[in-house]
Amino acid sequence: MFKSCSILALSIGTIALLSAPALAQTPLKIGHGHSSQHSFHLAMERFAELLEEKAPGAFDVQIFPSAQLGSDREMQEQLTFGTLEMTVTGVLGIYEPKLALLELPFLFRDRDHILAAQESEAVAELAASLPPRGLRLVGFVENGFRNITNNVRPIETPADVAGLQIRTPENPAQIETFRALGASPTPMPFSELYAALRQGVVDGQENPLQNIYDGKLFEVQRHLALTGHIYNSAYIVASEAFLQNLSETDRDALLEAAEEAGRWQFAYIAQRDEELLQRLKDAGMQVTTPDREAFVQATQPAYDAFFARFGDEARAFVQAIGDL
Repeated sequence: MFKSCSILALSIGTIALLSAPALAQTPLKIGHGHSSQHSFHLAMERFAELLEEKAPGAFDVQIFPSAQLGSDREMQEQLTFGTLEMTVTGVLGIYEPKLALLELPFLFRDRDHILAAQESEAVAELAASLPPRGLRLVGFVENGFRNITNNVRPIETPADVAGLQIRTPENPAQIETFRALGASPTPMPFSELYAALRQGVVDGQENPLQNIYDGKLFEVQRHLALTGHIYNSAYIVASEAFLQNLSETDRDALLEAAEEAGRWQFAYIAQRDEELLQRLKDAGMQVTTPDREAFVQATQPAYDAFFARFGDEARAFVQAIGDL
């Protein structure tokens, strides 16, 4: 009798072991504000693939596009509360205002200069203030060079921007740039932008080509000016509490995967601008190519505003980036 019970118990235990997962996976939710066709989403899918390669079976990654988990601000707050693990955002200045220095107008010469800046000590020092606030910058993706659209008139010179009500992100770099151009900047989340343009709440907006196309802004905007006035990185950001609760091996795997996914997306989107521009033209947008130097000169007051706010630290940062 004892032998039979022992065999039965052993059989039940074996079945239970075979049916149970080998290891419990760590849930990893990622939220962002764009569609599932946007390069941010593709980058996070690539991140999930890389993470599985580096830490097989360790994470259960779920990606939530289209602001399903809230606005950029709300998702960043969730990171600090530990209720969300990661997000991709273009407005990290909410928690470290000096990061907006990276988006001063015409700061970068080219994409090689951008990569050098992202890897620089100057940027690392800015991002060092984030972990004590509950989040950590773990990688960059490219939002792109920002361009202006509107429904009032074609833009050929800085004077054509004056008087327009332009939606901007909740980011002081864009706000100060459009104040310098004589426009009325109107901050609002990207998720509210299409409706605001359709209803005429604002005259126009400024965004990289991928956001203009992906957000279908061509349906509610006529004029596109290729100003390229600001290069806009977006940031892969993780909850610091989440990272600290991981094993060192899993944390290292996550950080490596985030960095590699960002580099993949950077190369991907750099090749798409010409294609996206043609699609916007085919959709009926009227495109102008304003003189760059005129906009460089017109937007210099944005630097003065930052220097007044942050003093010598801002001047030193701009100098450090310029010297790269």
